Amino acid sequence: REALDAAREKGAHIILASGRAYPGVTEFNETLQNKDYTIVCGGGQVADPDGKMIYSAYLSPITTKQVMRWAVTHGVYFQVYTDEGYFFLHRTEYSDYYERVCNYGGIEAPDLMDTEMILAAKILLIDTPEKLEEYRSELSAMFPELVVKKSQSDFLEIMDPAATKGNALEYLAKKLGIERQQVMAIGDSEIDESMIQWAGMGIAMKNACSACMEAADDVTASCDEDGVALAIEKYMI
Repeated sequence: REALDAAREKGAHIILASGRAYPGVTEFNETLQNKDYTIVCGGGQVADPDGKMIYSAYLSPITTKQVMRWAVTHGVYFQVYTDEGYFFLHRTEYSDYYERVCNYGGIEAPDLMDTEMILAAKILLIDTPEKLEEYRSELSAMFPELVVKKSQSDFLEIMDPAATKGNALEYLAKKLGIERQQVMAIGDSEIDESMIQWAGMGIAMKNACSACMEAADDVTASCDEDGVALAIEKYMI
C-alpha cells in the first residue's frame, strides 16, 4: 500500500487488472483508496472510476453457446461473465469454492442454456489442473480462434482474441495519453503475459508462469516477498 501510495503521489495511475468481474475487484480498490480505471474479466472489459464499462471485447454469442453446450455435454462446471455479473447453472462445490476464494458471488441461473443472446466477456471453467489441461487441448482444437489460458491452476479462461490484458492496457494508455514506455505491468499468470509483453517495463513475479518470465523485462520477488512493492520502488519512486 505504501509503495502504491508513493507512486500515485508521483502522478502514476494505479490500474488493477484482474480475471474477476468488476464486483470482485471493487473491494481492493476501496481498500487501497484507489479511484481509477480497472481492467476486469482478464482484459475482456475496462471500467471507469465510477464502475461504468467503457470497453468490452465480447465473445461471439454463437461461440458462447457452443462452449456452454460443450461444457454441459462433458459435465464441466462453468461460469459466464456479462455486464451484470457472472452466471452459473447450478450451485456446486465449485461455485462455493470460487465465492470463498474471490469473496464475491454470482447468480444461479438454471435456465441459462435457454437464453438466446448472451454477451459474454469470458467463460471460466473450474476443475483440477489435470482435467483443465485436457479441456484446454480439446477446446483449443475445436475453437482455434479463441484464447484459452489459465488464470490460476484450477481456473481456465475462455475469451475472444481481442480480450487480453495487453489490449485493455493499450486502450487505457491511449485514452489517458500515456506512452507505452511510461507503462509498467506486473503479473504472474498466463493471462498476464500479454500486458507484461506490451508494457514498456514488463515485470514478472518470481512465482510467475514460464510465459510471463519469457515476456518480462525484469523479475521481482514473489507475492510472499512484497515483489510488487519492490518493483514499484525500483522503477517508479
